[in-house]
Amino acid sequence: MKTENSKILEKLGKDPGFIVPDNFFDDFNKKMAESLPEVKITEEEKPTMWVKVRPFIYMAAMFAGVWLMMNIFSLGKSSATGEQRAANISAGVSVEKNAEDFIDYTGANDYDAIMTYEDSVAMEENEAEMMP
Repeated sequence: MKTENSKILEKLGKDPGFIVPDNFFDDFNKKMAESLPEVKITEEEKPTMWVKVRPFIYMAAMFAGVWLMMNIFSLGKSSATGEQRAANISAGVSVEKNAEDFIDYTGANDYDAIMTYEDSVAMEENEAEMMP
């Protein structure tokens, strides 16, 4: 390998082929500055009030649109007013099979359910004994 590389260098020589003129870098900066076009420096414009407020207005419009769509879609599901809904719920609770859905069982356990049943049976027996 080494012999092949040395043969190539002998053929081509060590001359890079590029020559820098004498005193080229002495006045390089001056020549470069003269060749560039003149740049006009302008003051930066301050943003207007609309440019500052625009993102907030767009965000408010977006939330208003979402709120409006939610109201439109919820109107299609139920057209009953608050009073009508309350009347429907109370009518549904009065039916015995639906009353179970509205009972709150938080904190209750099996022992409480058994004792409540036994208490109600005992109360019925006492009422039956009292009646002539």
